[in-house]
Amino acid sequence: MGKKDKSVEELIAAVLNDISQKGFSSVMPFSIGSVEARMSQFADANGIELASDELYMSAKQLQHSMRASKNAKGLVVEASELIAFPQSRFSMELHYDGECFIYTDGQSKFIVHPNYKMKISRELVAKVNFITATKVKDPAEFTLPKYRKI
Repeated sequence: MGKKDKSVEELIAAVLNDISQKGFSSVMPFSIGSVEARMSQFADANGIELASDELYMSAKQLQHSMRASKNAKGLVVEASELIAFPQSRFSMELHYDGECFIYTDGQSKFIVHPNYKMKISRELVAKVNFITATKVKDPAEFTLPKYRKI
């Protein structure tokens, strides 16, 4: 993760703070670390293209995780969970639903798209990208046939 001014956790906290203060953040999308081996091995074995070796987060998607309609339904995950995600994901279950990868600890789920197109410095690029996070209403959701546990 190269030498940066802020840790990934501090960067996520800064974006969440911007969103709560201003309703948006202008922080550019950033890597939260390498795509882990179990995801890349599953992708290789199942013909899923991973757009990058790094897992990215963006202000837009963090904002999506905190939106009012989710909050009204009690589905917003704690800011502390989002901040911890770059590390906590390694101890979570990982599933694939045919389109996205889903990390879950049984309480919350974090959606990761394997080939998400976004703009970084005015250039359209594809990355493995965090999409959103939501509280898990029913842990039995992950027993549905569309989910493949990795």
